[in-house]
Amino acid sequence: MNKYLANIFKILFVVLFVAIVVATFVIALPKYRHARGLMDQKERIMKAIDEKRATIAEIKTKQHRFNTDREFVETLARQNRRVFPGELVFVFDD
Repeated sequence: MNKYLANIFKILFVVLFVAIVVATFVIALPKYRHARGLMDQKERIMKAIDEKRATIAEIKTKQHRFNTDREFVETLARQNRRVFPGELVFVFDD
């Protein structure tokens, strides 16, 4: 009778252990997937932030050139068909 009782306890222990492992896996898997999704979202957001910072740096450079470089301002004005007072401009469109 002791052998049977010992075997039953062994089987129950194995079943309980497997049930705990499966329950832990079932509970942890969705949380892992959610955490992985959040990490991916963070990477996308950080990439977008880096792109925006690069854009801001480029705009600040142009702004600085606009404030300090007269030739740059004149080039932009000419591209937008602006002229100095009294100037005569001939525009040839293709």
